[in-house]
Amino acid sequence: MLFDLKPKESRAELFGRERELGLLHRLTRSEWVVVLGRRMSGKTSLLKTFLREVGGVYVNLMGVGSIKGLAYELAKAVKSVRLEFDLRVVRVSWTRLAEDIFARLDGRVVGLDEVQELPANYFLKLLKKLWDTYNIRLVMTGSMMGVLDNLLEPGPGSPMYGRAPAVLRLEPFSREQSYEFLVKGFEECGLRVSKGEVEEAVELLDGYPGWLTYYGNYRCVRGYGHREALEQVYLEGRRVMQEELEMFLRNKRLREKYLDLLRNLPARWSELERKMGVNRKILSSMLKSLEKAMLIKKIGRTYTITDPVLRRLVLEL
Repeated sequence: MLFDLKPKESRAELFGRERELGLLHRLTRSEWVVVLGRRMSGKTSLLKTFLREVGGVYVNLMGVGSIKGLAYELAKAVKSVRLEFDLRVVRVSWTRLAEDIFARLDGRVVGLDEVQELPANYFLKLLKKLWDTYNIRLVMTGSMMGVLDNLLEPGPGSPMYGRAPAVLRLEPFSREQSYEFLVKGFEECGLRVSKGEVEEAVELLDGYPGWLTYYGNYRCVRGYGHREALEQVYLEGRRVMQEELEMFLRNKRLREKYLDLLRNLPARWSELERKMGVNRKILSSMLKSLEKAMLIKKIGRTYTITDPVLRRLVLEL
């Protein structure tokens, strides 16, 4: 069912990602791959579908910010590994333990979903050991930079220098794809929806598969009307995007300036330079940080927030 809120796990359920799925199959024959995409762009559905087709192992790292957490999530995914320690008497090398669990997956494809919060230093050293020692094909996803910066652009001092993975960027649906997705989903659940309502939903939700799915689910499954469903999408999405934004702003010295910048978008460089009251170097650094975090995008000469939920959220903060 297209409007099922759970990530898709089969090609028959996965809409509009045939090209990306084929690319994953081709790349993973010889490469590690990072799937980059904004929240609600469908990374998990693509990854789960691919792993099911190749008999791979899926590991959910959302909110996991330590190698200890990685080891526990790996153990849960492998199922045959049980981690039971009395930490009062046993010192555990979590990096070594994670490596030992990975060793059991030699020859397999492993999907690490949302790796951006893992500590870069330990994680990159672990990846180097896996690269050098085992025949493991990794597919990693991320919606924000962080450890991904060091993984995709490793400097000479990085453990992964010369070993950068291939990148697959997952973009939102086109307007045509979004319209087709909603129409097909409504036909699937037997609900008649006017063309005008579908077109407005496409316009407001900007091609994000997650938000389109929420809208369809509220209409088909929960019986909401058009306006109420759109508002519920925002209320649900507000929580998700606020967490995303807070994660980005954490420890940012210019937190309020970042929020001010976001409120002034869409805008060109010259407009931002005039409104922000910061020097060119700081403004450039802020824009690059926001772009790397996939919170904004430069389209032509204009910086804009592409996610419709985030666009509305920043005006309310």
